[in-house]
Amino acid sequence: MKTHLFFLIIFLFLASCSSNSGTKDNDNNSNDYDNVITDVDETSQIQDIDSTVDADVTDNPEFLAGPYGINFGDTAGDFTIPTEKGDWDFAQNRSENESYIFIFYKPSNIQSTAIWKTDFIRFADKSPDNAHYFFLVDATQETFEERVSQLKTNIETAFTIVENNDLRDRIHIASKPVDDFDSWLSQWLDNTSDFFLGIDRFQKLRKGGLFHSWRSSANDPQFEFVYKEAELYNYEYDLERDYSLNEKTVRIKGIEGIPFPEEGWVKELFFEADFPELPSNGKLFIELEQVCQLESDCEWDRIEHLHICDATDSDICDIEMGRWITTYGRSGKWVTDITPLIPLIKKGKNKFKFSVAGDQYTNYLDFLFVPDEESSSPLEIHSLYSGTTQFNEEYNTKFEEITLDIPANAKKVFISAYITGHGNGSEQENCAEFCKFESIFNVNGTDFEIDFNNAGTDRGCFDLVNEGVVPNQSGSWPFGRAGWCPGQDVKLINIDITDKVITGTNTFSYKALLNGEIYEPVVTNPDGYRAEIPLTSYIVIW
Repeated sequence: MKTHLFFLIIFLFLASCSSNSGTKDNDNNSNDYDNVITDVDETSQIQDIDSTVDADVTDNPEFLAGPYGINFGDTAGDFTIPTEKGDWDFAQNRSENESYIFIFYKPSNIQSTAIWKTDFIRFADKSPDNAHYFFLVDATQETFEERVSQLKTNIETAFTIVENNDLRDRIHIASKPVDDFDSWLSQWLDNTSDFFLGIDRFQKLRKGGLFHSWRSSANDPQFEFVYKEAELYNYEYDLERDYSLNEKTVRIKGIEGIPFPEEGWVKELFFEADFPELPSNGKLFIELEQVCQLESDCEWDRIEHLHICDATDSDICDIEMGRWITTYGRSGKWVTDITPLIPLIKKGKNKFKFSVAGDQYTNYLDFLFVPDEESSSPLEIHSLYSGTTQFNEEYNTKFEEITLDIPANAKKVFISAYITGHGNGSEQENCAEFCKFESIFNVNGTDFEIDFNNAGTDRGCFDLVNEGVVPNQSGSWPFGRAGWCPGQDVKLINIDITDKVITGTNTFSYKALLNGEIYEPVVTNPDGYRAEIPLTSYIVIW
């Protein structure tokens, strides 16, 4: 079992992605367990109190047996909260299909007092339908009544705009201050600076992130960001159910809890993975979990790559198999479909290089093969275009036409590619991270265009938590980017070109445009992070 130690964030900075550097605006704020990640604040580890809280006997088969604890990552034990609807008992009500979120009004926490005043409109409209929310006050009876009254007003105002009776039933407001009822929740609260506590669908205690809108550098936590934690719990649960806990899954071990080297700016981990002969029908995934130990180790959104080394010269490791963008200061877990890249792997030991510039994480990386009779594995792969190239008026001159023979027995042909845009704050169009450039592959005279319409949007990444974006990071995570988000795996772009190829010689070309034209940057900061596009592409044949 692994232990995730996270941090108490003191200073936050608003940033845009760079593989080397970036900027943030100042803003004040305040254990892993098997198969599911969680952030753990080192300062919130509770000492010198009983961490094996006994639960009442229950006939609920979905309430998990202990041992129980009150640190992040522990299994949650039983508790009862007196609410205005009556006593709510966790052991009796716990369901694997639900998550439970607790928001405390804590006078000593500026984030807590600020968020308590914000509106519930988007929260009421967008919250997942399987999350319960508990609102508790850590204060005197007089303060309790004042804060509960304010909270009720905000909730009722939201429900006059958004009709959501199901969510109303899942909102629980404590009928007395936390210290006035007997529960390990009061023990937890007395020994932590946090005001948020989650219990996920594995019955594990979870730390929250930063509930900031990031529209400005103001200290502006919003209730609508709280429900993104529940979305994260659903995403993680589905990962475990569909892949890690799938009884048919074949796990090929890679990196087991190894941090990047301390020395050097570009940090590299080399490892071997021993592959069996993979069945001809199935899908291959990379499972990556990264643990952020300290905010200073992982405060930027960096580009990470997984390369497989050459089969005949293992010192050459330049064939890209996976790409991720690191989080702003949170741990994360992703399962990435790389089925089209199966032909790059040989039976037996394969050597890999996993690398990042600048950031530091403890890494867990395995390959997962999931048999699937309806999904045949490809048999042949050819490199097409690759490299990180500056995006400017000369960009398209760097890619010459390529010819490739397609065999007569080819049943399906794809272009599979990793394409992400980077660079910002240095050109008028804010390329290539935040501009909607087009990538175009041409096959025998037919264009296949990939658009990055998410780039530059206010909530382009905010809306993708259910696709693996880690929410509530300590940076500008909600804004959409060109082909990526902070704290997410980069997805392979797969283009079916079967109908446009012929048996024998085929011609391929590639270019990138902005608004249909050759991009001629207007430079505003010659010394800044100029636009560039890391591209890796393959022709894949079934």
